[in-house]
Amino acid sequence: MAEEHSEYPRISLPVPQMRSHYDVVVIGSGYGGAIAASRMSRAGKRVALLEKGKERWPGEFPTKLRDCMKEVQYSSPKIHTGNKTGLYQFYNGSNQDAVVACGLGGTSLINANVALEADDRVWKMSVWPNEIRNDHESLKRGYERAREMLQPVSYPSNFPELPKLKTLEEQARLLGDKYHKNFSRAPITVTFENRVNAAGVRQQASTLTGNDCTGINDGSKNSTLMNYIPDAWNHGCEIFCECSVQRIKKCDKTNRYIIFYEWLDDNRTKFKEESRFCPYFVIADVVFLGAGTLGSNEILLRSRSYGLKVGDRLGKGFSGNGDILGFGYNMDHFVNGVGSGDHVASGLDAPVGPCITGIIDMRRDAENVLKGYVIEEGAVPLAVGKAFQIFLKSGSTLVGSKPKNLTYSQSFNRRWRQIRSAIGGFYTGAISHTQTYLIMSHDDNTGQLELVNDRLNMEYKGVGTSDTVMELNKVLEDATTLANGTYIPSPLWSKFFGRGMVTVHPIGGCGMGKDGKSGVVNHKGQVFIGESNDVHEGLYVCDGAVIPTALGVNPFFTISAFSERICEYAAKDRGWTIDYDLVNKPIDFNHPLKSYEQNERDLIKRQRKCHELDGGICFTEVMKGYFSTEILSTDYATAELQARSANSTMQFLLTVIAYSAETIVDMDDHSALITGTVSCRALSPDPLLVTRGKFRLFIPDTDKVDSNRMMYNLNLCATDGTKYRFKGYKLVKNGKLRDAWEQSTMVGRGILQMSPFAFLKQMTTFKATGPTFVSRIRAMFTFNDFFATTVLRHVFSRFLPLEYPSRTFPIAKPFYHQSRPKKDVWEINAEDGVKSTMVRYQGGRKGPLLLIHGAAMTHEMWSTNLIKNSFLDYLLGHGYDVFLVDHRLSPKNSASKEQHTLDGIRLDLAAAVSKVREATGVEKIGVIAHCVGSISTFMGLLDGKIEGVGCLIGSQVAMHPILSFWNSVKLHLQILPLWRHVLRQTTFDVRTSPDTNLLNKVVNQLLRFYPVPRNQTCRSALCHRASLCYGTLYQHENLNQQVHDHQHEFFGNVNLTTMQHLNNMGQKKMILNYQGQNVYITKENISNRLNFPICLIHGELNSVFDLTATKKSYDMLRTTNGIDNYTHYEIDKYGHLDCWWGTNAITDVFPKALRHLEETQHLWGYHAGQPKKGFHPSNDTSSDDLI
Repeated sequence: MAEEHSEYPRISLPVPQMRSHYDVVVIGSGYGGAIAASRMSRAGKRVALLEKGKERWPGEFPTKLRDCMKEVQYSSPKIHTGNKTGLYQFYNGSNQDAVVACGLGGTSLINANVALEADDRVWKMSVWPNEIRNDHESLKRGYERAREMLQPVSYPSNFPELPKLKTLEEQARLLGDKYHKNFSRAPITVTFENRVNAAGVRQQASTLTGNDCTGINDGSKNSTLMNYIPDAWNHGCEIFCECSVQRIKKCDKTNRYIIFYEWLDDNRTKFKEESRFCPYFVIADVVFLGAGTLGSNEILLRSRSYGLKVGDRLGKGFSGNGDILGFGYNMDHFVNGVGSGDHVASGLDAPVGPCITGIIDMRRDAENVLKGYVIEEGAVPLAVGKAFQIFLKSGSTLVGSKPKNLTYSQSFNRRWRQIRSAIGGFYTGAISHTQTYLIMSHDDNTGQLELVNDRLNMEYKGVGTSDTVMELNKVLEDATTLANGTYIPSPLWSKFFGRGMVTVHPIGGCGMGKDGKSGVVNHKGQVFIGESNDVHEGLYVCDGAVIPTALGVNPFFTISAFSERICEYAAKDRGWTIDYDLVNKPIDFNHPLKSYEQNERDLIKRQRKCHELDGGICFTEVMKGYFSTEILSTDYATAELQARSANSTMQFLLTVIAYSAETIVDMDDHSALITGTVSCRALSPDPLLVTRGKFRLFIPDTDKVDSNRMMYNLNLCATDGTKYRFKGYKLVKNGKLRDAWEQSTMVGRGILQMSPFAFLKQMTTFKATGPTFVSRIRAMFTFNDFFATTVLRHVFSRFLPLEYPSRTFPIAKPFYHQSRPKKDVWEINAEDGVKSTMVRYQGGRKGPLLLIHGAAMTHEMWSTNLIKNSFLDYLLGHGYDVFLVDHRLSPKNSASKEQHTLDGIRLDLAAAVSKVREATGVEKIGVIAHCVGSISTFMGLLDGKIEGVGCLIGSQVAMHPILSFWNSVKLHLQILPLWRHVLRQTTFDVRTSPDTNLLNKVVNQLLRFYPVPRNQTCRSALCHRASLCYGTLYQHENLNQQVHDHQHEFFGNVNLTTMQHLNNMGQKKMILNYQGQNVYITKENISNRLNFPICLIHGELNSVFDLTATKKSYDMLRTTNGIDNYTHYEIDKYGHLDCWWGTNAITDVFPKALRHLEETQHLWGYHAGQPKKGFHPSNDTSSDDLI
């Protein structure tokens, strides 16, 4: 599993900080639970969300099989194996199995993202209560609210073609017109652009790795972890993970609900039995049960066995949603259906894409709604790729349906693909030609859930032998054999396994009904009391368990709609108002919009981020004994004897947490926190909760020889609200240990013992970071090591390990958000047919301006939010209408993978200028171009390809690309021909990783010694490679850490034809066409086509192009056309790119560009022909560097 990084947000709190009472408690964090937490928090209620699993963020999901296996938990009526907080939970039932997820975000963490509404005819079925059948509008509102937060979209047409999607469409065609006409791209909850989403969470565009089913690490998956859950947190919800809810109890005394849960802390789970039978609890006025279909049914079933009044329909009407799994093995079509791993799909013939992108929707064509179904393609995660290959090989032999009447050539090709897979692995041959199918249809909803040995059992007789399952497997078989492949059904759907089925969409068991005889909950989600019409007013179920029928489509969108509806009614019934307005700024993961002070007397007050142990210690212990409420004297032995005779037992399961080892050894301090539960029948039929406790270690006992006491002082709370204070001590005397306890108001006394076995267990729970002399020495060593390492890292940085771009998505990475106008996007075509993309931000009626990036950069060089003030935002703030182009060298442009000359780039720019003029209706526009963009702009202007430019700012180079010293050295050393012709490379990518190929590994190590300007050394492998390719791009001291660490977000490949063209120009020190001819720089061209305002900007310390590059062009312009139109700025102490990325560029560079625009705007753009206006920016520097 990926290592934890500080850049991940941590929005869950440690369990010891949970309050004893909340207005609302939400159980589970999938679609139902997350929505309830968000909406109730937005209603101004104090909400707690309890999640069984752990908090994981993108970058922390396992990518290797061995790591995935550590996260698997297996549940059956006979046994549970694996970590209870494991991410992947497999339920083994009778004829029906299920796979769900366990973690903050629920199954949304690993689902396939398809967000489709149910067929309208579903709502007319008799299984629904009349309030649902007659009120479609409330469900439509639910769908729209869910759509607003989850933001589903189809796979973009301008993204790379996905072989598995293309293959599904071809299979639909092969099946016939009725299938082909119903093929489409499915709406999926995946992000395809870097953005801040509806909840204010920063997300990154999908890298198309296909690992959705083990967890996406690039931050593009719109799971509830990325929207509803952080939204709930942002509005005051307190989130607690590793809380496995066991049951719910209604307190008749207070009319509140008591939620009992097991804290799955690693230390407590070592005491399995004690932890299970001595659970924690929290009290709520209202409870939303959203633990998923299986979790919610299990909790209610157990609650009913403990006395909660629920009807007999509980657990009945369970459905697997008609899920069918199958595989089309070794087809003629290339599928590429195995995930690519990590973030970047590199080294493959094509990207895999999200798990599901296409759908054959056969619902509308079905006369009977129960005959409707959908077929979708899937992707197998990388982690199980090898196992998948083994399964397909054996499955094709044992249960596969092979194609018939193949020609010799077809048979040979199939056999050859099998050989290739056997040799080359699962990215080749037969495996790469295998399609994964998923069908959602309608089963008969007759499954049943029940508790067996206090564990959930699924029983669904005959589910795999129905006519529907047989018919739909035949459809998949036809789709496969028509493509000359072997159809392999689900491994469970075989005679050997009794035609069992597996579902990833369990629904039902708590179905809606008109009363307790026909359902478990009413149309509002409230649980019926027995079989009556009365309900538990404050107990809701809000997940897939309430759906009484299979939907014939992926159900999560409908579950979300129902959850929204349930929350709407819950608030309306209580006079609460839910604020549905979206947040208008990104979430600050350090400061939520709303939070509650910990002002309750029984809470330990600690900062949210201070629960990590730092120089502290923690341990868990169990003590068992007897407690008497009859003997109130100080004779503890007598009290114990009396309690034994009455079998009045007591058990403590306590966790002691000291946040500082130094304070715990200070006898006058009580900073050690005690949390846990107490089981004592004499005081309460339910466990008592330790709400606050103090612990003191080894206090000298002056009343006894050679004795010390460990003192405990506990505040306890019963489920009915009764509070107790307990005091106790452990007496340590010459190896003897005795525990004595008393209640401060003299309710009782007793003695507890710790068995040798429990003591050994306790020893294994100790976690210390500094409580001993040895550990303090270690701390001192750590400090010295840190100090020396820090100093030496700067002195000998060339010899330290290289740093590579992070593979984890920095979801809480600091970035700067500026409000911008709506973005418009255009696709433009150059004269030679190459397509480019252009975006527009209309900040006002100045301009229009076209910003042009350099080589292997995206337009985000102008708009990045990694700096506080980007140049784009600066221009928008001054009222400019700004256009940004991604020409053929942009990594965002698919054409960047091809070879191009600068002559071709000028065609892109000509098309961009023409489009801006067309869109704005102006005769002349302004252009700001950087580096290669500037060279290409001058080329296009000089030969007349670019027309309609009335103002130009050229950055770092113009008509004379005179190279810097070290770039000239590289030119004479023939580095480019070596890379291109000897090493036979066609591109150079400044991005790299420690897992790159051998050639690039060698290059990365050699580049440690690349000659850079003084004080410009660093450990970034990307920075080194950029210096080799272009020259040192910036003065490091001018950049912030964010830009330097995340340049890979807008850097990419550069083709070597472009670099060769630049080299040719560098040799002649002037712009030439690719054939080496000077067709551009003539006196006539300069006189006729560059006789308008031009400003040249050049960093004084530029290590890419020498300062004379722009000066020579500047001089040529002035001598040819006079001095009036031309300006040259030499930017002191700046290099190449830092002129636009520098932290202080807003004061050192931007005003100079703005001055040129403002002083010439009467000659071009929207204000052409108007009187000239002066320009006096308050933050502009003096003009003493104006030449």
